[in-house]
Amino acid sequence: MDDTRLPDPEALRPLLTGALSLPALQPHGPRLERLLEDYARGMARKDAPLVVALVGATGAGKSTLLNALSGQNLSREGVDRPTSTVSTLFAPEGTATDELARTGARVVRYTPGPQGLWSGQVFIDTPDLNSVATAHRDVARAALDKADVALVVMHRGSVAEATQVEFLAEFARRRALVFILNFADELSAESRDALKSQVRRVATQHYGLAAEDVPVFAISARAAKDGQDVSGEFGPLLFHLRGLATQAVAARVRHTNALGALEEFASTVQTALNDTDALLAKTRTALDAGLARAAESLQADFDARLSLAHGHLASEVRRQAAGRFWGPAAWGLRLSLWGASGMGVGALVARRSLPAGLAVAAASTVVDAVRDRTRARAAEVAVVEPFEDDFLAESAARTALAEARSVARTQGLEAEALGVPDVEVMLAELRVARAGAWRYTASTAVAEAVARWWRTARWLVLPLINLPLLALLGHVGYRVVRGYVEGPLLPLEYFLNAGAFFGLLAGAGALLASASLVGAARHAGRAGRARFVEALAALGRRLGEAVDDGLGTGRQAARRILERIRAVG
Repeated sequence: MDDTRLPDPEALRPLLTGALSLPALQPHGPRLERLLEDYARGMARKDAPLVVALVGATGAGKSTLLNALSGQNLSREGVDRPTSTVSTLFAPEGTATDELARTGARVVRYTPGPQGLWSGQVFIDTPDLNSVATAHRDVARAALDKADVALVVMHRGSVAEATQVEFLAEFARRRALVFILNFADELSAESRDALKSQVRRVATQHYGLAAEDVPVFAISARAAKDGQDVSGEFGPLLFHLRGLATQAVAARVRHTNALGALEEFASTVQTALNDTDALLAKTRTALDAGLARAAESLQADFDARLSLAHGHLASEVRRQAAGRFWGPAAWGLRLSLWGASGMGVGALVARRSLPAGLAVAAASTVVDAVRDRTRARAAEVAVVEPFEDDFLAESAARTALAEARSVARTQGLEAEALGVPDVEVMLAELRVARAGAWRYTASTAVAEAVARWWRTARWLVLPLINLPLLALLGHVGYRVVRGYVEGPLLPLEYFLNAGAFFGLLAGAGALLASASLVGAARHAGRAGRARFVEALAALGRRLGEAVDDGLGTGRQAARRILERIRAVG
C-alpha cells in the first residue's frame, strides 16, 4: 500500500480529541493514544534499526536467548527475574535511544562482535508477564509499544497461560510475532510438535492469525550459547530473524505494524460509534414510547379543558357568523339572551321616553360586550393556564421522559447529553403545545367552521330568513304608497301590527340562523383537538431529532476519522 495515501497522524490527533467526547470511547482513550503514537512511530522510523522485544513468562529463558543471539553475556540470566520492574534496553554503540529510553528502560550499550549470531540489533529485555505484580506487565507493554518485533519466549508450561495470551492479544495485529519454544532439549520430538501445534492453535483462536503465518521454533537457548542446535530449529530461527533485519523487510514490518495499529484504532472507534448509535436509537425508541403513553392522558385533559370553553367557542361562532349575515338576523346572532332582552326592554321604554329607552339599549349592549370579553378570558384560562399545580401535565411529562432517562442512567450518562430534556423543559413544551392548539381553536378553527357553514347557509338559510322580511317591507311600502295616493291613510295600528310581525319574523330568522350553527362549535373543537395531537407529534419529532443529534460533536469527529482511514483502502 502506498504510504502517501495513509492518513497523516497529526491530522488524526485533533479528531481523536473530539471523538473522545463520546462516552463509549472514553474508557479506550489511553489505548487509542498509544495506538496513534504507534502508528505515527511506524510511519516515521522507516530506516531506523529494528527494535526487538523479548517477552515471556518467568523462567522462559529470555535473557539466555538474548545472550545467545548477541553472542555476548549482555543480560544476567536468572537474576532477580521475578522481581525486576524495569526493562533493559541493549543497543549497539551509536544507536539513537532517546525515544526508547523514555519508556523508563535502563540503557546498556554494547559493541556488536563477529561472534554474534544476530548481533547489532536493538534488544529490549522485559519483565516477566506472569508476575504477581501487575506493574511488570505495564512495563512490558510500554516496551513493546516501542518495539517492531516481539520474540515470545515460552516453556511448555506457559504456552497457553492466560496472562500471556491476554497480553499478546493487544499486540497481535500490530507487531511481528515470533514464537520460540525454549528448552527443546528437555522435550521429545513428539512433545515439541504437539506444543508447536498448541502455539499455532492459540494464535489462531485468540490472535486471529492464520496458522501458516505463525512462526514457531523449538530451540534450546542454553545449547545455542554453546554453539549447539539440539533440535535443528535454531538455524531456521536465525535465518528468519536475519530476514526480518534486512532494511527492506524491516521497513515492510514497520509498515505492516503501522497498518495494524491503524486498523485496530479504526476498529475501536467504529465499535464505539456503533455502540453510541445503538444507545441513541434505544433512547429514541424509549422516548417515542413514553410520549405515546403520555399523549393519551394529555389528549383527555385537553378535551376536558375544551369542554369548559365550549360556551365561548359557541359565542365566537355566532359572532363570526353574524358578520357574514345582513339584516335583523345578524343583530339577533350578535346579541346574547341578556342583550336581546335588554334591547326589547329598551324598545318598550322608548315608547314612553326615547332617551330612557336608548340608555337601556346601550347598557344592554355594553353588558353584552363585557360578558363576551369575560367569557373569552375565562375560556383561555380554562384551556391554557394550569389547574393549581398542573399535576396531570407534570405527570405526563415525567411519563414521557422516564424510560429514556432511565436508558441514559443505566449507561452512567446525563440524559441531557443524549438530547433528552429534563421534566421542567418538557412541561414547558407541553404547555406551549396546549396554548398553541387553543389559539388555533379559538381563531382559525372557528373561522374554518363558520366558513364551512356559510358555504350552505348563504344559499339556503340567508334567503329563507330575509326574503319574508323583504316581502313584508315591500307589502308595507306598497300599502303606504297606495294609501297616500288613493286614500285613506293607514292607521297607526297597522304600523304597530306590521312592526310586531316584522319583529316576529326577525326573531324567527335569528332562531333559525342559530339552529343552523349547531355543530359548528363542536367542529371547531374537533379541529382544535386534531391540532393538539399534531403539536404533540411535532414535539415528539423535535425531541427525537435532538436525541438523534445527541453527542453530535464526538460522533462527527469519529466519522471523520473513519472516513480518512477508509479512504486508504
